[in-house]
Amino acid sequence: MTDATSHLFSGPPAYVPRTPWRVGWALLATLLISIAGILTLSGLLSIDKVVRGLGRAQGLWREDMGTLLTLAAWQLVTIGLTIGASALSGGKVSDVLSLRAPAGGVRTYAIAAGLTAALLAVLTVVNAWVAPEISQSQPSTALFGELWLLALLVVGIGGPIAEELLFRGFLLSALAASKIGFWVAAIISTACWAVLHGGYSAPGFFSITVMGLFFCWQLQRSGSLRVPIVCHALYNVLIVVVFGRVTVQS
Repeated sequence: MTDATSHLFSGPPAYVPRTPWRVGWALLATLLISIAGILTLSGLLSIDKVVRGLGRAQGLWREDMGTLLTLAAWQLVTIGLTIGASALSGGKVSDVLSLRAPAGGVRTYAIAAGLTAALLAVLTVVNAWVAPEISQSQPSTALFGELWLLALLVVGIGGPIAEELLFRGFLLSALAASKIGFWVAAIISTACWAVLHGGYSAPGFFSITVMGLFFCWQLQRSGSLRVPIVCHALYNVLIVVVFGRVTVQS
């Protein structure tokens, strides 16, 4: 149960880690799940696509249905393995992954979404000022052509669900339940999550790190992973539709 008097800006933090996993085993499980996802990704991408895609500026953002479907397969593997791991050792999936309703109800979603959009706008302006040569603002149709709707589903929904469940759901709960406390756990889990975006430019990597810590704050205050999942999805959708994306220079 969540505390109805708690929400994003007042009352005690609503987050309480509930997991049977110890830190070492959780880190190992997270690594194995990530490796399984990477093997799935690598196995489904042809050598030609790896050479043409990962080594160039557009990366996995090419207008390529095969690439998007491959990313979707990676997301499904990650989601399935994370849910499976959460149910081990007597754990209850909804507790381990903090999938309970958020403190503050619908208002929490609305406020968190507004803050997410505002922070993304600020980071976009800062990145454009710091590194204008690698910042691009393109509408979704320019990025993905006729595949923009599929891209929204894969990037805007599948990605946030897979990443939030694994890093801020499964891993963070084990870390936060240990003696290191919530914010050290948040930094470690965000660092692990940021590694997935290692091909980003320096400004892009900075933005990812800031947003990751911001999603952790949302989780701590609301007590529910549903809030960062929704806001992560909003973040990704806005990047695809409105703000374009930051490219990685080859």
